[in-house]
Amino acid sequence: MIDLERLLKLMDPDPIRVDAQACLAARHRHSSCRRCAEACPTSALRVEGGRVWADPAVCDRCGICAGVCPTAAVSVRGIDDEAVLSAAAVRCEKAAGDGLRLPCLGYLSVDHLLAMALRHGRVELAAGDCESCFRKVGGELAREAVALARAALAALGSDHAIRLTTEGGAEAATPSLTRRELLSLWRTESAQAARQLLPEPELNHARLPARLPRRRARWLRRLDPDATRAGEMPAGPWKARRATDACTGCGICAAFCPTGSLAAEGAEAGWTLTHQPAACVACGTCVDLCPARAMGEAPLAVEDLARGERRALIQLVECRCRHCRRTFRGRPGETQCPGCRNILGGRV
Repeated sequence: MIDLERLLKLMDPDPIRVDAQACLAARHRHSSCRRCAEACPTSALRVEGGRVWADPAVCDRCGICAGVCPTAAVSVRGIDDEAVLSAAAVRCEKAAGDGLRLPCLGYLSVDHLLAMALRHGRVELAAGDCESCFRKVGGELAREAVALARAALAALGSDHAIRLTTEGGAEAATPSLTRRELLSLWRTESAQAARQLLPEPELNHARLPARLPRRRARWLRRLDPDATRAGEMPAGPWKARRATDACTGCGICAAFCPTGSLAAEGAEAGWTLTHQPAACVACGTCVDLCPARAMGEAPLAVEDLARGERRALIQLVECRCRHCRRTFRGRPGETQCPGCRNILGGRV
């Protein structure tokens, strides 16, 4: 009997596809993001020269890299993300039973789980024996994601449930595909192969695109702000940002924010940095790139996330330095530009 998955793997030169428009490493050369390469259980990925490189001879298309990517820049051949977001039951390929079949539950991010739970009310996940699997890290990531998704649901005041069962004992043989799974895999592979033929849009660093991952948008649309309870969200892939007085209004954080969570508004005479916590995926780009180290974080209120409102972090106006006489963005009444302040230390 022909093993279709093995055959596709041998024939497929590109087991994953990375969207340069969303990949943090591609958007800025100084990005510290290496999440996909660090999580890969077969060490098939490396980040180099602003690109993610996959070794097709080593990559087994487990999907863990896609699950840990904060901007959903990675797509994996053979995995239909739309089907995952619509599923009420998912199992890894080592687990028996019903449900959508994935190579590893490590593909499921917290956003996936919240989108699934808020759609169906109850989500059933089944994992094989993760301890004896070479993708052990995927099982660990899945358990962490389930725990965080449960905490987030509780903070949101939702009674929707996520159940994870694990099969112990020796690692079972990979079950053969059912006819339905075979047709689904063929349909997904065909669509992804067709997309591979389309030319990738060039990344314009002068005007970077901002896009909220579909898996985040799915569950945000299902929230009822009036039904949420007061409190704070657990620490997770969402942040409430704050800007300190060190902010110079350079706008780098907003320019490179991959989801548009941070935005710069206004001109020299009146400049405002705004933040939308619901769109923040906690990628850390703003913290990495801020030359003044002015970006921090604050507790995220459930209501702020549920309402999706944008709020001002800092407002700056055009000022003139009393020393060098140059104009700069600063708080009303400031008389020293950042350069002179660094040199003179605030002395008159």
